[in-house]
Amino acid sequence: MKKITLDQVEEKYQLGPENRFDTKYNMFSRAGWDPELKDRLDDWGFLGEVKTRPGFTLQDQALRWGARKGTMLARFKSKLGGPAGGGPGGPAIPGPGGAGPAVASPEAATMSRVMPMVYTPPEGAKIDTSNPARTTRDIKKVARYFGADMVGVCKLDRRLLYLDEDIPEEFQWVIVMAFEQDYELIKHYPSYISDAATSKGYSDMAVTNTYLSAFIQNIGFRAIDSQNDTALSVPMAIQAGLGDHGRLGFLITPRFGPRVRLSKIITDLPLVPDSPIDFGVTEFCRVCKKCAQLCPSQSIPYGDRTREANNLSNHDGELKWRIDAETCRMYWGQVNKPCTTCMACCPYNKPDTWPHKATLWFTDHARWADSFYVKMDELFGYGKPMKASKLERFWEDWQPDR
Repeated sequence: MKKITLDQVEEKYQLGPENRFDTKYNMFSRAGWDPELKDRLDDWGFLGEVKTRPGFTLQDQALRWGARKGTMLARFKSKLGGPAGGGPGGPAIPGPGGAGPAVASPEAATMSRVMPMVYTPPEGAKIDTSNPARTTRDIKKVARYFGADMVGVCKLDRRLLYLDEDIPEEFQWVIVMAFEQDYELIKHYPSYISDAATSKGYSDMAVTNTYLSAFIQNIGFRAIDSQNDTALSVPMAIQAGLGDHGRLGFLITPRFGPRVRLSKIITDLPLVPDSPIDFGVTEFCRVCKKCAQLCPSQSIPYGDRTREANNLSNHDGELKWRIDAETCRMYWGQVNKPCTTCMACCPYNKPDTWPHKATLWFTDHARWADSFYVKMDELFGYGKPMKASKLERFWEDWQPDR
């Protein structure tokens, strides 16, 4: 591979004089106005019929339209759409569900007729759920395809719902997902760079939740899209087998440690719950205390787990380590960013490589040596705050692959 000049591109493709293309002649747009084309195909919207043969079933169709959900939403936020409330070029057309930015241009209106914004499954159609284990397998596959790094299922424990939430009794299952935050970026704490990893984690889970909720609705069931709202995420993730609770207040996962963001979807789709796991986190955190020592606001406790809340922002009753949410949040305000110190310094925060997998095995199967593992983590220099000189070199030293 070699780089070439723009003059060479001109010579190769002979672009010629300016001759801008009129978007109304786009093949998808023409279906809405060109009499020579619009009657020649039965289905310009590509809806397709649900069939019984593999690849064309209701579930296959649901996957297809669930995956298209983001494109359809983005279309109404792109230059095809105008400002909310309409604009020059014609009346406004409401976005999906009657909400969101409105389409202002005739071309966009044509596109919305040709490529429907919202797919609706056949009335009364539902997938066969007589084999919940297979349904659960399929849901996990779809969730991973849509972007989740870890997926688990639990029964809806209504004790974990927020006080102001009233979820119908038919909603009995929860799909809990974890999204990895970039290891290299998290290491660049304390800085805005490390917070970029957190921010992208939130964005990733929002997109995946949108896709997966659409998929569940398209196979004939209901889904409540829940990110940081509706219910307590960490206890649900524990029940779904994704990890265990750490001293720092986060979920600790076997693969990514605390370096994840959590979302969930509450549904009436019958699923098989996963089993919780125990891989030595409680014993290790009892010995380690590294996050408490490095916490800038000293909001992480040094002592044992307790059932007592620190303040109004703690949920009491459960036996666990409780951070002081007030002093933690006030420190965020001082630095004008969420703090990622505890997550970055945690010994469980490691790349998913074989040396660290081996260490994880020992912390699970030889828990009596936890103090030794903590000393080794210190010896190898993991979790130390990034020096200013390294922060300055971030843009030069760390570059994603092209």
